[in-house]
Amino acid sequence: MLVFLDTEFTDFPEAECDLIAIGLVDEAGREFYAELTDYRNEACTGFVRDNVLPLLGKHKDRVVGTRFAVAKELAEWLQEYEKECIICFDYNTDWQLMRDMLMLLPEDMQPDFLTTRNIWGALDLLKLEWFWLEKDAIGWKPHMALYDAHANKFAYKGLTNR
Repeated sequence: MLVFLDTEFTDFPEAECDLIAIGLVDEAGREFYAELTDYRNEACTGFVRDNVLPLLGKHKDRVVGTRFAVAKELAEWLQEYEKECIICFDYNTDWQLMRDMLMLLPEDMQPDFLTTRNIWGALDLLKLEWFWLEKDAIGWKPHMALYDAHANKFAYKGLTNR
């Protein structure tokens, strides 16, 4: 099963970023979205303050908690894919932040069945642009992790022929 991942974070990795939000959606549309409470607000760039933080707190089915609490919820959510799970991301930092969060868990709680795929080169950029034009009508904005994960799922060329 392909599971599309996106994250929001305080700054680029060179500045030791903190995870702010994480969104995942699988091929069938099953979702996981969480907002973290223990990121350093002072580490947020102006871009993050203007474009990411205003989108927080609006999704009704979000998980809210510390990195450890969110890691536990995410590990439980991922158990459904124990036989096959390919985490698809368009930016390596997304996977690194998810992996680092899951590694906070005791070893027996860490999902050891995940494989990964960087799909940046396999995204149809015209479909991505069309997605955002279409979804703007229902209030979806870029830089909200769950919606960005949906956009990548929509634009992924590997799903076009399925």
